[in-house]
Parts: sequence; C-alpha cells; structure tokens
Amino acid sequence: MECTWTVKGSVCGLPAEVRYCLPLCEVHVSTFQSQRTSELRRYAGYSGVESFPGYCYFLLLPGETVKIGYSNTEETLRRRIKDLTREFEKEYGPGGCEVLAVIKGGYAAEAVLHERFRDSRIPGYGERFHLSDDILDFLATAPRIAFSLPA
Repeated sequence: MECTWTVKGSVCGLPAEVRYCLPLCEVHVSTFQSQRTSELRRYAGYSGVESFPGYCYFLLLPGETVKIGYSNTEETLRRRIKDLTREFEKEYGPGGCEVLAVIKGGYAAEAVLHERFRDSRIPGYGERFHLSDDILDFLATAPRIAFSLPA
C-alpha cells in the first residue's frame, strides 16, 4: 500500500499503513496528527475542551506508564476500561491497571493532552506516556468527573 498524502499535486507514494482511515507513511502520520491537534486546539480555545462531548481517561499501567484515551459515551468508557484492565491483568496480574482520572472533552481533550505531554510519549506505544511531573501536575488540578467501575 502506498501513502496517498498529496503535496502540490503529487502523491507521496511511500510505503504506508492505514492510519486514521487513510493510507499514510510515517512522515505523513505525524503531519496529519499535528494538523488535527492544531485544529482541535484552536476550536478548544473558543470554549474549552470540557465543552466537547465524551470523556478522556488517564489509566496508570505497569511500569509507571499512563494511557491517555477517550470514549464518546459513558457506556463505551466503562467497556474500554474493563477491557484494558482485563488485558493488563492477564499480563501483569491483579492491579495491572488503575483509573487515575476521567475528564470531560472526549476526542478533543485527548488530542490536546497528547500534544501537551508529547515530550513524555513513549515511542512505539501510541497513547502511552511516562508518568511525568507534568502529567501529575495536570492530574492534581484537573476538573475530574466522578467515575467508578462496578465491582
């Protein structure tokens, strides 16, 4: 598969994988992410990410890493966290995954926070970050929503 990113009328054509529903090479995945985040940050500046629909979650994973993800509804949020918890408990045993926070803002909040904490991102692990002082400072003041998984 070839990258379909077009610049000045020419298609990139480098080897690609489907990312964000588009065949993109690694260079253009970064370009796409940057543009997407830039747009979301601009829109979020008008009304704040908390006004966007959905939920953004922070999960503490083994090795003091954090996954920052999103879900559109409370039902999908609960299902996603249960699935991740089950996945990490298989690999690391009980307590392999802990909810640190859930905030409003869904996809927009996730994109803005991925950009904000980009220096802590773990290469090759997508939405995983080192548990940095920046993330801890954010979590200390973030306007959380009440969230708990049923036992």
